[in-house]
Amino acid sequence: MRIAFTADEPKGLDSVISYHFGRCPYFVIVELDGRDVKKVENVDNPSAESHAAGELPQLMNQLGVNAIVTGGMGPKAQEYFAQYGIQPITGAYGKVRDVLEEIIEGTLRERPPLAEEHVPHVEGENEEIRRLKLEVRELRREVAELKSLLRELMGGR
Repeated sequence: MRIAFTADEPKGLDSVISYHFGRCPYFVIVELDGRDVKKVENVDNPSAESHAAGELPQLMNQLGVNAIVTGGMGPKAQEYFAQYGIQPITGAYGKVRDVLEEIIEGTLRERPPLAEEHVPHVEGENEEIRRLKLEVRELRREVAELKSLLRELMGGR
């Protein structure tokens, strides 16, 4: 089984899951053999700045992905994935490693998509908007770290 995770950074299992499917800068693709991680790949999102409808589901299909895990995804994108037999899982947050463990353990509960904080990229956007985007990304990383620590404190539960 191959699972793609939207990611804010190319750190494999330690990547923070991106809240916005279409504009995530990276995908982390994890290949499982039963419960064992066989391979982890970081893949640049070639369409992070702009993409045509259906382009990314087609890419995931070409990469042999069976499921896509993300914070948020619109209904149209979910329809495209369904056409390829790829299961979208929305509402995920934290580090890829932790969400993957929930999938393997069968404890992952799909949540409604997270509210998107995405501010559309505008040519010549001002410094304040760029700074706010960076702050939001950093807050996501901190939430992911806290989730990992909490998971460790609870003994991996």
